[in-house]
Amino acid sequence: MQLIESSGNYTVKETGASVSYTYEYKAFDSLDDAIEVLGKVKCLASIQRMEKVDANNTSREKAKNANGHSTRVVMSEEEKAEKKAGRAENKKLLELLKSNPEMLAQLQG
Repeated sequence: MQLIESSGNYTVKETGASVSYTYEYKAFDSLDDAIEVLGKVKCLASIQRMEKVDANNTSREKAKNANGHSTRVVMSEEEKAEKKAGRAENKKLLELLKSNPEMLAQLQG
């Protein structure tokens, strides 16, 4: 198990300001590791909560889509594959630029 530090943010409705915060969570190496740290009862409760949240998110998006309220763009498998390939290509380009500061400076200048 390891402790992961992360950050999040939220928007204040009254002002529109963005507020950042940090938090920590446990990342387990295996189910046995989680059971050892949390116990069987807490592991089961966590799995059930995750299943409920996943089901709610999926059902909410389906309802929004059916009612014309969804902003999510439904893509075919081919479109998903193309987008994924494009992201991978962009990631490679970004890594190349990060590894070559002269090229980055030349593009910026």
